[in-house]
Amino acid sequence: MNKFDPRLILIFLALWASAGCGSEKSEQNLKSGQITASSTKKQNPSGFPATVKDDRGVEVAIAQKPVRIVSLLPSHTEILFAIGAGEQMVGCTTYCNYPAETEQLKKVALSSPGSVSLEALVALQPDLIFLGGDYQRLLADQLSKLQVPVLSFESQSVADIEHSIRGISRSTGHVESGETLIRKIKQDIAALQARVKPYQKQGEPRVFYQVWDQPLMTAGPASFIGELIDLIGGENVFADVEIAYPQVSEETLILRNPDVILMPYVKGGPTDVAASLRTLNARPGWKEMNAVKNKRLYIIEDDLISRPGPRVVQGLQKIAQALYPEAFQQQ
Repeated sequence: MNKFDPRLILIFLALWASAGCGSEKSEQNLKSGQITASSTKKQNPSGFPATVKDDRGVEVAIAQKPVRIVSLLPSHTEILFAIGAGEQMVGCTTYCNYPAETEQLKKVALSSPGSVSLEALVALQPDLIFLGGDYQRLLADQLSKLQVPVLSFESQSVADIEHSIRGISRSTGHVESGETLIRKIKQDIAALQARVKPYQKQGEPRVFYQVWDQPLMTAGPASFIGELIDLIGGENVFADVEIAYPQVSEETLILRNPDVILMPYVKGGPTDVAASLRTLNARPGWKEMNAVKNKRLYIIEDDLISRPGPRVVQGLQKIAQALYPEAFQQQ
């Protein structure tokens, strides 16, 4: 790879992961079971009018079922389609590439995760816009001043996925399908954990996730990717770092000697594992690491493991197959 400004990587990670490092809010939501999407006391059978509180603490009144929805986060776009609200959408960002139906929507360009043309958004005449993250807070405030209904939900963890699904499904009139999706995600995660558990007797595989190679960056335990590694029974070799995506030294990595190395690839880009392995072998000292010696290098589609959304189970399964391939040999 060519040398790259690490600040751009952090911007892309913010957009793809829909947030930065892990949050206390996520843990509190998980422990208390609180749901921030609340309805008005009187509703007609359609579920509207409704009042929904978002992660800014703002209560947004929704008079009727929205039919011109715009999503400014790929993870929210995937949730909308997963719960059956895709037909209500009129726009999404240029980063929203799943499912295939997103190609039929008007694409709104983001010059950075928190910067978008207000004129382009208003021209779509949206009756509801979904966004999220501190980096889109100013945008949310600007749209609110224009009296455009905005709901902001952050997805920084697996617990936050449930939280976001509830808020989005409640505000779009798909409560039942939202709850069905939440149950399925929980069941599928539990099934994956049960599947690999018999193979954990030898201890947890030590894992290094390479976000970027120049400079060398990884996913810490406070990141969404780091949570997935832990959730499926892997030991992050940089579990002691506090920030989500830290820059690390090659010397430290070699000393920590991972058993497995995971790397992302962008869909449609190069996916040559053999070439990547040759590159790693050529790095001074890398061929001495267990992961390289045993050829345990795995490349996973980035969107599956960086977007806290409905496809979290697919991403988790890819990690599980890399860490415990024997558990899937008879599949």
